[in-house]
Amino acid sequence: GVADTARLLAEHFPALFGAGVIKPIKLRIQADIHQRAPGVFTKKALSIFLQRHTTGTAYLRALVAAGATRIDLDGQPVGEITAEHRDAAGVELERRRAIVEAKKHAGREAARASRHDARALRPPRPPQPGVQRGPGRPGDAGSGASPRSRKPLPDRKLARAHEQEPAHAPALPLTPEQAAEAEARQQRALLLRSFEQSPLSNANFAALKGLSEGTLDALLTLARQERGSR
Repeated sequence: GVADTARLLAEHFPALFGAGVIKPIKLRIQADIHQRAPGVFTKKALSIFLQRHTTGTAYLRALVAAGATRIDLDGQPVGEITAEHRDAAGVELERRRAIVEAKKHAGREAARASRHDARALRPPRPPQPGVQRGPGRPGDAGSGASPRSRKPLPDRKLARAHEQEPAHAPALPLTPEQAAEAEARQQRALLLRSFEQSPLSNANFAALKGLSEGTLDALLTLARQERGSR
């Protein structure tokens, strides 16, 4: 899985993939990894990990940081970040920031509407009985009903009934294989969305993600098929 790949990369190349290390990666780093650690990583495992790693918000911020350069497996600078890649990362960061702000705004509006609805549904308070001076008290004459006695409000009965309703049964947990496939499918969908919104060419986009063009084409084709089957 992705976690196992990340652990092995951190063990073999801590200068680039160690805990807490987020640096722009040398282009076509996969070839270097296979050369330095032959047989340790499969092409599929590396592709999935690098796609997830290089689309993370922290990595995109590292790309646009002032003075940032690409780093090799030993932590040494090996090349500048092109303006095209830097601009693409900046556009994606701005898009994500706008989504976060929109969700926050929607949450505030929903909370405000919920408070308004709660006030509208709240039953009015009954008038407090007046205090009568003298020998008589309200309710001593006439029907004899106590002014404080009243029937429970219907909405309170309904609320208690809802509280007593049994909760829905929890969904069955996914097996490890199902969870891994679901995660891989989600990552392919994210890759496709990022590719469709990127102004980069196929070759540059593949280089940005640390993938070969053939691997990128295969992942995009599979992601389109999965999107069409929904």
